[in-house]
Amino acid sequence: MKNYRFIGKTSKESFLIKGINVFSEKWKTTGECISVVNPQNGKNYTFSKYIIDDVEFVAGKDSYGYWLFFVET
Repeated sequence: MKNYRFIGKTSKESFLIKGINVFSEKWKTTGECISVVNPQNGKNYTFSKYIIDDVEFVAGKDSYGYWLFFVET
């Protein structure tokens, strides 16, 4: 089983992963759903995994409308 680490959250249309603003790019789904835990409140989520060029990440919105981002460790 792969592990994912929380790398941040945003309510804006700007978030950088490896220098790429993910909101400026087209996200391609990998078809995978990943279970993650928000370390800030301990809540479990199941989000889709995406890829932009060679950057893979897991992302989804929490119940407050924030985008949460995770990458494989």
